[in-house]
Amino acid sequence: MLKGVVVAVAQHLLRQAQWARARLAEHAGKQVRIELPLAAVLLRIAADGDVETGESGAAADLVVTLSPGAAAKWPIDRQAAWREARIDGDMELAAAISYVMANLRWDYEDDLSRVFGDVVAYRLARGVRQLSAWPGEAAQSLAQGAAEFLSEERHVLATRLCVEEFTEQVDELRDAVERLDKRIDKLAQRVAESSPH
Repeated sequence: MLKGVVVAVAQHLLRQAQWARARLAEHAGKQVRIELPLAAVLLRIAADGDVETGESGAAADLVVTLSPGAAAKWPIDRQAAWREARIDGDMELAAAISYVMANLRWDYEDDLSRVFGDVVAYRLARGVRQLSAWPGEAAQSLAQGAAEFLSEERHVLATRLCVEEFTEQVDELRDAVERLDKRIDKLAQRVAESSPH
């Protein structure tokens, strides 16, 4: 069952990306064995760059072994999972697969429109995009709140206004010191001119 799901998902994603199939077609006939924690999946690259179930008696040109942690990351972050995988075999094939996985995107809005229609698919996709942006927005909001608390309530951090005032005061002090230095130089020059030699 798992093998069928992996093949079906890979085929679906590749059929949406001609460039990816063209990249894999260069390795037509080669087999990739994916070692998952509970099973192994053997895929064969077809002449058109699509994938199909591999021939069980044939040797794999590339073996990708995923730890349980990497397998869990696979649906969410394929690149991170790929970096953690153990790769054995044809490194040119591994590079092609790595490139495809890094750049292949699922057009879920198109898939949703076939089931629910264009308007509902657009709204669902917008909701997914907003939901996926939420962790970053939440982290930024939390950081801003923490900075405000530490500067305004606890006075551990300087506020922007305090820093600007301090900078202005430093500039004024620097200018006053320069003016004083010039006055001292003029006074020293007058003393030197008026003193008998």
